[in-house]
Amino acid sequence: MCEKYNGWTNRETWAMALHLDNDQGLCDEMLDLAKQEIDGHDEGEEINSYHLGERMKDWIEGEVLDFDNVSLNRNAYIMLTDIGSLYRVEWREVADHYLDQVRESLVG
Repeated sequence: MCEKYNGWTNRETWAMALHLDNDQGLCDEMLDLAKQEIDGHDEGEEINSYHLGERMKDWIEGEVLDFDNVSLNRNAYIMLTDIGSLYRVEWREVADHYLDQVRESLVG
């Protein structure tokens, strides 16, 4: 069964990327994390999108959704209910999306 959703692996990954791309602060943070990942490697060394995806996931869960804080802010609540299961988000794919944007900005 093919689950592709708007070019993404599944609906949850698409929804996460959509929320990140449509919030300037979140988008800037994801781009900063991607820049840090690129800057942390020697030229020609392979970038680990899995590692970056885990960093993004940890940042979103810790800083944006803050599961320890019962009173989630309204935007985080909307984001979480819209995405659904965070376990189904393919973070490596989200990381690749932001790595591509950073690489494009460095070339252009």
